[in-house]
Amino acid sequence: MIPRFEEIRDGIKLLTREVLQVAMEARDILLKKDPYKSRNLYNRVAYVTTQVALVQKETLEMVFHRTSGPKDSLFLQAISSIASRLDRVADLLLNLDGQAGYLQDQSFLNAYHLEEFFTAIFKGLDLIYPAIEKRDVSLAVKLGQLEEKLDALYADRFQKLIAEFGGDVNPENLVTTLMIIHYLERTGDMFLEIGEKIIYFIMGENIKLEQFKALGAGLKATGQSLEPSRLDFQSIWGGRSGCRIGVVGGQESEKPVLFKHGPAFKLNMERENLERWAALRPGLTPEVKAFVPAREGQEAALILEFVPSRTLQAFFLENAQVEALEGLKLAFETMIGLWRTTKEDKTSRAEFTRQAESRLSEATTLYPELMSHFGSLGDLKIPPIEKLMLKAKTVEAGLKAPFTVRIHGDFNLSNLLYNPTTSSLRVIDLYRSRESDYIQDVSVMLVSIVRLPVFEPKRRELLTIAALEASRLIDGFAKEMGDLTYESRLAFGLARSFVTSTRYILKEKLAARFVSRARYLWGKLVEHSQKGLSWPSFTFSREILRLSLLDEPTPIVPRPKVATPAKRGGKKA
Repeated sequence: MIPRFEEIRDGIKLLTREVLQVAMEARDILLKKDPYKSRNLYNRVAYVTTQVALVQKETLEMVFHRTSGPKDSLFLQAISSIASRLDRVADLLLNLDGQAGYLQDQSFLNAYHLEEFFTAIFKGLDLIYPAIEKRDVSLAVKLGQLEEKLDALYADRFQKLIAEFGGDVNPENLVTTLMIIHYLERTGDMFLEIGEKIIYFIMGENIKLEQFKALGAGLKATGQSLEPSRLDFQSIWGGRSGCRIGVVGGQESEKPVLFKHGPAFKLNMERENLERWAALRPGLTPEVKAFVPAREGQEAALILEFVPSRTLQAFFLENAQVEALEGLKLAFETMIGLWRTTKEDKTSRAEFTRQAESRLSEATTLYPELMSHFGSLGDLKIPPIEKLMLKAKTVEAGLKAPFTVRIHGDFNLSNLLYNPTTSSLRVIDLYRSRESDYIQDVSVMLVSIVRLPVFEPKRRELLTIAALEASRLIDGFAKEMGDLTYESRLAFGLARSFVTSTRYILKEKLAARFVSRARYLWGKLVEHSQKGLSWPSFTFSREILRLSLLDEPTPIVPRPKVATPAKRGGKKA
């Protein structure tokens, strides 16, 4: 017989009551010195484990047979996860009985006031079912905040224990007490995870409590509400920066905003750069609505204007040829205008090869054989890529950009929002923006175009056309600026981006083409330097941006092993 939702809710309610009884008996064993409750404790924890298995079995059956929509599925997933964590709470409390047997003096615990731990645990167990039944986010937040309370209690008792070590106190009592408060503190982690699971099924987003609190603080600063019944949170695009990004909407009278939560140092830099860009080009970047600095942890939050546009990458992937090319042209024209405005006559080194070197381990993890290959290609000897990069890095050390500009720092198709109706462009994700060589932006963009996962020949040709057109625009800017070493620096930049982009490519044939192009460019640059030629005379064909996927890449043939002559006096073969 298929269970009903009411039965599952009743099951989780009974389960929280059973774990509450476990907590009470564990408290009595420790604080009331009641040894007769040990057997009851073991039996009750065994019963909890059985009930957890039953609840999870029922939720699984409901998922397969009786769910009526996505919200029901979220509810059932959350209930299963909550049951698992209640089982863990019971196990942690059971460990207290085992530790109590090691105490040499049962009254020793009196000085550590463990009642405060149990008061927090009882409160947490009392909050779980009401938060689920009422779908109350505020109760879920209170539940999660008990983790902070238990952490603080643990930290206080820990310092007291440390002060006792080395004195006249029995060390066995100290170590045992340390283990007891450790188990009590660990229950707080379970309450935090349960609170987050409740928020998950209420909001439909797997959002951490710290992120939710930062979201609340940010929305409060903008004058918006965080009432769950009015709140709509939808995760959207994200990169490798470690930031959580989502669109937050409330009532119809409130405009949606963009919520970004992540490492504080990154979001601090992004906020500063957004403000700097807004001064340079008003309207080009989203407006900063609020900033929530890091508190207890190391993460902060930004509330930004939400721009209802699509990324330029989406137009390329959807083969919207006219819009894609128009948007790309506008992007480069916009950046060239910004570069003219921010140009400073001071030299700089982008150190492209060093950048590639620092990211090589990530590419090697995905394609270890591709990165470690060496051998020959006809009469051409192919050195190991690390050896080639070392030579290239030495050669690049003598190459400087004649001027600096304000660059984006991660100028790729996914960080540009384009609206073809209004012919408007917005720039996002400016955490890496700084004063540097404009070739950094150029090389990243060119490779971000050709690395798109498009494999149909006619659609692939659009990427080639786009990359060549962008290259033509940059050629013109370089000539306008009198940049004589532009082409050599672009070769270093492209080699870097070709290799590092293999981290995002799951097609080995395409990754092989990227690695071969990086090898080609580095090899050509090293050879140019070894011949004693000047950097202004260096050139390379832009056809390197054309990737035909119809033919197989030419294999690298491993070098044959050279037989070692037998030593005199050795055994005959």
